[in-house]
Amino acid sequence: MARVIRKQHAKQPDEKKEALISEIIEIFNSIGYEVRIEKGQFKGGFCLLKEQKLFLLNKNLDQDKKINFLLRNLSELDTENIFIKPNIREMMDNATII
Repeated sequence: MARVIRKQHAKQPDEKKEALISEIIEIFNSIGYEVRIEKGQFKGGFCLLKEQKLFLLNKNLDQDKKINFLLRNLSELDTENIFIKPNIREMMDNATII
């Protein structure tokens, strides 16, 4: 007897998490980093391309990992002189290593 294998539907992105990712990317932009979300065999990180400051992020990471990765790397930068919402600052302090 043949087994029916159903294709799983792609998980729909959480709009609140997507909004948070966008807010964090805006913070990177205000510090002078262009954030690129691309496919590849990497998590992401800081990069310098012809004197342009970039931050790469893997498109295939799930939303929670993207948020955590962005927050951990943002916490390494000098953000004392820019406004960051208190909840995002708190998340930066609590971001864990994946």
